[in-house]
Amino acid sequence: VYSAHYDHVGVGQPDAEGDTIYNGTRDNGIGSITVLEAAHNIAKYPLERTALFIFFTGEEKGLLGSKWFVEHPVVPLESIVMCFNSDNAGYNDTSITTIIGLERTTATEAFITAGETYGLGTIADQMPEQNLFDRSDQVNFAAKGIPAVMYTMGTTAFDDEILKYYHQAGDNPDSVDYDYLFKFTKAYVHACRMVGNMPERPYWTEGDKYYDAGEELYKTQ
Repeated sequence: VYSAHYDHVGVGQPDAEGDTIYNGTRDNGIGSITVLEAAHNIAKYPLERTALFIFFTGEEKGLLGSKWFVEHPVVPLESIVMCFNSDNAGYNDTSITTIIGLERTTATEAFITAGETYGLGTIADQMPEQNLFDRSDQVNFAAKGIPAVMYTMGTTAFDDEILKYYHQAGDNPDSVDYDYLFKFTKAYVHACRMVGNMPERPYWTEGDKYYDAGEELYKTQ
């Protein structure tokens, strides 16, 4: 499963320029575009595994779309080997991608290699106090036992550069670095391909919080 949420927070308090429309370029227009690009690529060049592309709504209201999906799946949950979710708050380092949950599955090397291919480093979550893994749609898959990670732009801290745009009216298309986003999107598509073609199915790292749920889900596999 390759996923992103396409909703944002709608209309809010006006900023200094009087803008009340929260367009959500970073969160999560960019995430949605990465998944669309993956779909475009994989449709042309199919993977060894079946690819399912899902765009959720209601994420900002409490991960509602992904919660509904895992309770009403269109394919058996045990047939889903991973959820590779693309979601963002912003970025403060254009030399890297950040994978929330990077070391929690056996797909770590695929994510690192995909970034390197386009000149980007790959780091794990540097902000455990933000509890980011549990704040986006991948957590509903993880709770069912499905290995899951979140792909996000280069973020080393929830600092002023992030908060300047996170859930703000100023998160607009003219405020982002498109040279970086080109590499970022290419790296996501490449990672999608690598995970979809892995000889062995990705799985939780032993001892992970969701390892036992995975054992229960896939016990007949």
